[in-house]
Amino acid sequence: MFDIILNINNKCINNIVFWNMKKFIIVLFTLYSFNIYSQVEIGVAVANDIENDISKLGLGTSYKIFPKVSLGLGVMITPFDIDDDYEIMYNVKYNLGRFNFVGGFMKEMNPKMDSEPYFGVDFKLFKNRKLKVFYNQSEMMKTIGIKTPIF
Repeated sequence: MFDIILNINNKCINNIVFWNMKKFIIVLFTLYSFNIYSQVEIGVAVANDIENDISKLGLGTSYKIFPKVSLGLGVMITPFDIDDDYEIMYNVKYNLGRFNFVGGFMKEMNPKMDSEPYFGVDFKLFKNRKLKVFYNQSEMMKTIGIKTPIF
């Protein structure tokens, strides 16, 4: 008789612990999801390589690791050229008001080219909008363009 009462008591305690753990995981996941959404940005860019006179389209993402520092990854393609060239860029951004200072590495998808460092600057044109003008410079190119987040 005593074993039956202990068994029922253990099942009830296990159900309560499981239910509380389930609630805890749901609340934790919800808070984490809202936090990730507020720190991740995905955007598009249109640029022109000044030295080589090549138009480029880009897609990039960034994740804020600190309030003024974010890590980024971007891809720029040259859709209007025959060689279908593209670059992958890894960067770190530092925010100073309406300016972002960028430094990172660029890897051109040409087997002859190695990755090389680049630097750049973004300027937020309007205070309440996220439209930015940017300039990036490396040994192989100097690019100026416009970018905006899509979400």
